[in-house]
Amino acid sequence: MRRPRGVFLPRPPVARPRRGDLHRALQSALLDGVLAAGARLPSTRQAAADYGVSRGLMEEVYAQLTDEGFLERSVGRGTFVAAAMPRPAVRAGIAERVAPILSHRGRALASNAACREPDVLRPFNAGLADAREFPWAQWTRLEARAARELARTAVAFADPRGLPALRDAIARYVAQFRGIRCDPAQIVIFNSAQQALVCLAVLLLNRGDRVWIEDPSYLGARAAFSLAGAALTPISVDAGGLRIDALQRRAGRARLGYLTPSNQYPTGVALTLDRRIALLDWNASRGGWIIEDDYDGEFRHDGQPLTPLHALDTHGRTIYIGTLNKSMFVSLRLAFAVVPHAIVEPLANLRTQLDGFTAPLHQLAMSRFMDEGHFAAHLRRMRAVYRAKRAALVDALQPLASAGWTWPSAPAGMHVLLRHEDGRYVRDVARASALDLALLSRYRTTRRSDDGLFLRFGGLDMRTIVDGASALSRAAGASLNAAIS
Repeated sequence: MRRPRGVFLPRPPVARPRRGDLHRALQSALLDGVLAAGARLPSTRQAAADYGVSRGLMEEVYAQLTDEGFLERSVGRGTFVAAAMPRPAVRAGIAERVAPILSHRGRALASNAACREPDVLRPFNAGLADAREFPWAQWTRLEARAARELARTAVAFADPRGLPALRDAIARYVAQFRGIRCDPAQIVIFNSAQQALVCLAVLLLNRGDRVWIEDPSYLGARAAFSLAGAALTPISVDAGGLRIDALQRRAGRARLGYLTPSNQYPTGVALTLDRRIALLDWNASRGGWIIEDDYDGEFRHDGQPLTPLHALDTHGRTIYIGTLNKSMFVSLRLAFAVVPHAIVEPLANLRTQLDGFTAPLHQLAMSRFMDEGHFAAHLRRMRAVYRAKRAALVDALQPLASAGWTWPSAPAGMHVLLRHEDGRYVRDVARASALDLALLSRYRTTRRSDDGLFLRFGGLDMRTIVDGASALSRAAGASLNAAIS
């Protein structure tokens, strides 16, 4: 464990502190844990200068705290907070004793933790990239190179649209790999797809505007549109993706729509080509906007990735959102949106009101990673990795098929949705299992009799996946036997 160095001493309670004032201030900081065990304190000379007192006075204060067991001093090394110092319980301040008063809207939005990554990865909460497979040595070299190239310009970078080098690289990538032809000036860099969604929702929607979404759908999208004050119209999804007949019947007055056509979240089905064309024509006739979230379009395991709506849209009414956090590593914090020229500057201005801009170092390193072919090689490798993981998971789930459980046959992405017609049975299995299982019903707006288990495996190793599937099979069998008896 690294010891903290260069700590800041607490402020004294009076302008001209005496020995007792300084002793009480330091003692209180030590008891409250403000000064951590093992932390190195400034020298008495530096502390005296900071406090505006004599060095002799500081020597007396340090000596008393050392005698009391709070500090440890060593000639030639310095003064440290004692490692084994006993502490009383942390004293709660007034603010900690008063429960915060949340707004009704704030309470509802804060209850949605769907966008929060788990603290510990275990079966089956791991829908993020497998960092063990990432080429860290190559990335570290590129980051060091990027730091040298940026030099002093990095401290002055503040473009909310993103680094030009990364916007250029992404424009080439989406053209080559996704069939999207766009000007780099149409690309805006964000920290995450969720941040892009929030910004677009606030920019394009008036309070009370109607938005259609898939049902079931990504809960982060619901949160983004709720933040913008929109009214949601859920549209059901079947084996062919979003039901266009239901959309035309129910969402004629919607200003905007959101969907995940390449790998519907969370069902895993793909929107068929005829429905894609019908959706684009219908949307153009009304002058609405479509937000296409291609959150893991790179990871279609068999064949080429499906053609995005954006590439098929001749009317220019589709906004494309992609993320690099899914394909690289979760802490990269890089995503992007391909938007019409007319809203680039308004979107960038809105972005500055949230968090300003994305730090340039990762942006430049990512552009080099893409330009030099490392990204393409990484995607090919990870498609094979996730394909093997999904195959192992599905193979381990085979015993459940005889009990009526089903899952999509199309191999794509980092999750599998396991479904059963008896929703009560599904919920019994989730309760009986020690696994981290999300229910399909949580992602739905409309209540139905069936239900499912959302199995996210991207960040898990093969052994954990197989063991988790075996544990799930045992829980499903035990719940079924209990129901029969």
